Amino acid sequence: MFRDRVREEIYYREAMALGLDRDDTVIRRRLRQKMEFVTDDLGVRAQPTDDELNAYLQLHPDKFRIEQRFTFRQVYLDPKKHGETLARDTAQLLAKLNQTGADADFAAMGDPFLLDNNFIGVRVSEVANQFGEKFATILAGLSPGQWQGPVESAYGIHLVLVYDRTIGAAPMLADVREAVQREWNNATRMEANEAFYGELLKRYTVTIEQPAAEGAAKIAATKQK
Repeated sequence: MFRDRVREEIYYREAMALGLDRDDTVIRRRLRQKMEFVTDDLGVRAQPTDDELNAYLQLHPDKFRIEQRFTFRQVYLDPKKHGETLARDTAQLLAKLNQTGADADFAAMGDPFLLDNNFIGVRVSEVANQFGEKFATILAGLSPGQWQGPVESAYGIHLVLVYDRTIGAAPMLADVREAVQREWNNATRMEANEAFYGELLKRYTVTIEQPAAEGAAKIAATKQK
């Protein structure tokens, strides 16, 4: 093992003396990565105060906003299957659903559908991902307690019964402290990294040579004396 360490050290010093590191992209990227690790360490500091976390939360409320949630049922009608009778069939099914009440086998009343018929506490973003933005927007405006529709989605037509919904709101720090601190730490590291690089850049004169023909531009950075 000792002999191998000596060999490694000698080869390393000879390779550096010959400048073998200068035109090796892999080595250059690895050295850049190690420098960024150094700046990441410099960016790590004491735990943030509540005032700092609250300030970050106020500056970036959308990152931590508590989404609106819905509990609802839906019955699907396939436009291709119903054709010109879609509007009539939709109205008849809506009346039947409201007459039979909550105990009805509502899933069997509609057409086959690849998604569920019953959704509990689903975030509005999940609703939009599954049914489309238009469906989620209309759902947010429906009053709970009765079957309503038609509501259009990316798949076709739906009749919807909203049981419950929670209003989205900006959270208190106590509710999202872990997430806010994680984002604050990342932002602090990035700021430290940029500040460190900015100080390094001041030490160099950068020249960019545009190639006469097609090809990549040559970039040279000369350290100032």
